[in-house]
Amino acid sequence: MGMVKMTHMNVYGPGRDPQCVLELLARLACFDADDAGALGAANGKDDPYAPLLGQVTGLLKDLGADSVPGAFHGEAFTLEEAQPFVEKFTAEVARRGKEKTEMDAKLATYEQAKAQLYHLTGLQTSMDEIFSCKYLKVRFGRLPKDSYVKLPYYEGHSFTFRQFDFDGEYYWGMYFVPEQSAEEVDRIFSTLYFERIWVPDFVHGTPQDALAQILSEEAEMAARRKELDNLADIATPAEVQQLQKIAAWLNYESQIAQMYSRVVLLDNSYYISGFVPQDSVQALRDAVKNTLPEVRVCADGELGTPAAPAAQLHPPTKLANNWLLRPFEMFVTMYGLPAYGDIDPTPFVAVTYAILFGVMFGDVGQGVLLGLVGYFVMYKKLHMQLGLILTRCSVFSVLFGFVYGSVFGFEHALDGVYRALGFAGKPVEVMETNTINGILITSVAAGVCIIVCAMAAGILSDVRRGEKVKAVVSVNGVAGLVFYLSIIGLLLPMLGFSLPFIGTPVYIALGLVVPFLCMYFSETLCRLAAGEHPGKPGEILINGFFEMFDAVLSFASNTMSFLRVGGFVLAHAGMMSVVFTLAEMAGGNVVLYAVIAAAGNVFVMALEGLFVGIQVLRLEFYEIFSRFFEADGRPFSPLHVRAGRELAQE
Repeated sequence: MGMVKMTHMNVYGPGRDPQCVLELLARLACFDADDAGALGAANGKDDPYAPLLGQVTGLLKDLGADSVPGAFHGEAFTLEEAQPFVEKFTAEVARRGKEKTEMDAKLATYEQAKAQLYHLTGLQTSMDEIFSCKYLKVRFGRLPKDSYVKLPYYEGHSFTFRQFDFDGEYYWGMYFVPEQSAEEVDRIFSTLYFERIWVPDFVHGTPQDALAQILSEEAEMAARRKELDNLADIATPAEVQQLQKIAAWLNYESQIAQMYSRVVLLDNSYYISGFVPQDSVQALRDAVKNTLPEVRVCADGELGTPAAPAAQLHPPTKLANNWLLRPFEMFVTMYGLPAYGDIDPTPFVAVTYAILFGVMFGDVGQGVLLGLVGYFVMYKKLHMQLGLILTRCSVFSVLFGFVYGSVFGFEHALDGVYRALGFAGKPVEVMETNTINGILITSVAAGVCIIVCAMAAGILSDVRRGEKVKAVVSVNGVAGLVFYLSIIGLLLPMLGFSLPFIGTPVYIALGLVVPFLCMYFSETLCRLAAGEHPGKPGEILINGFFEMFDAVLSFASNTMSFLRVGGFVLAHAGMMSVVFTLAEMAGGNVVLYAVIAAAGNVFVMALEGLFVGIQVLRLEFYEIFSRFFEADGRPFSPLHVRAGRELAQE
């Protein structure tokens, strides 16, 4: 359990083309290469494959085929042969797209023309004859009904208005005016809010003839557009398969080209360095020796030079936990990764999360059902890692369900089992008045224990990083731990526990005053230990005051946050009592009682399962991780060609 141990390896090869080495390392997928740019020797290679890869994947998507590049199986191409093959289909897709765009624009014009012509069907004269008049101007449009009644006031002007349709708001028609009076009459109709419509050039004959022609052409274009939409007939199945092979090859070559940024090119050789899991070192050596005998592989220090310290190299982090704890790595990575050499919090998270979940969701029947749903539905069917976490949490839900005596909310279903075991009743009666205070106090006491363990882990983590002064004087160090426990000791007499030394001057001095001063000046002491200037006295005092105010407040708030654990124990019993109160209102109807009880159980299980899962995760992140987990590690990212679903998920 913990982290995979890493070894810093170096790969040397002759020449200036590391293509074969990069391909081998990508196949092994165990070499997390250093960035050559960070070493001051970046030799990135242009990626000529990426543009064509984007073109192929877009083309495959247009063709309705699987556009995600698959795994490369060794069938290589050249850009000279792949480019024309791809562009042949791309050009056809582009041509069809252009034709569809032009067709859509024409259809939009037809729609507008139809809307106008429908109101002019009362006109029996050909449009061509009207527009051929030499000495008359014709204006088509619509006139508001309020303006239409005002037309008699303008009888003295040289125009004639003829209406063909009325839609309730507007009169649709046209007016004729002599050419020499057109400007004056246009001004009159403008004041009457006449809205002119422009008859398209393609309209010929009467409006009825034009409508028939437009409808006929629309039908033809709709059929043609349907043909254009069917892009699958552009390429045969064999050609689509060939395009997919080209996409797989381009994806492979593109990613290999991007790996060149990890290579240091020298005059007549190349050099790649990086981290390899310790148990994969020999496999790397053997693969290189058998495949590329001219290439040399060695670990730091094997060339006669001293190996650099691991902290200076900043190794990647790869968590390694057994099958029982591994699902909880998801919560750790959500928060961040521990730095290499730090404590892996996964075991701590697994134990505390599962137990706290079980305490807050204690029910035998619902726990079993939660485990079945988590494993068979969420994990097996939906492939959600969260399902495995719920499966493990459900075990503790069942265990604490036996403690509370609750089976699907029936609080006395196990009374016979307890009597058979020699008990007078179930261990904990949740809803009794005397029990409630005990549950809440126990929740806070459990929180104190968890916080103490988290602070102890933080002290150990600081020591492992070499920050021994911080481990002693910081808020989450020895000083903070002593201060916190001393405050808890002062509160024990309130719970009926009294120890003779609590509250004595020595206790106050060593347990509160000295740790307080250490924490107050912890930043200053850490700077002095590192050989840095401690800062101005005023800044030290002000920063220390705010640091201590935040520290004391966090001690109180973090501890009281664990009251939510007891609160959810009571909430579960309370919600189930409401469910059975509603069920008893069925008035003796057994079927209705069973339906209400079952629906209530499902509702409570779903609602409380969601809330409990979120609240426990909050306790982990804010009350526990903040005490010891710095999450400044970087993930182990070996050279690897991603393909298929792995690439699509990024």
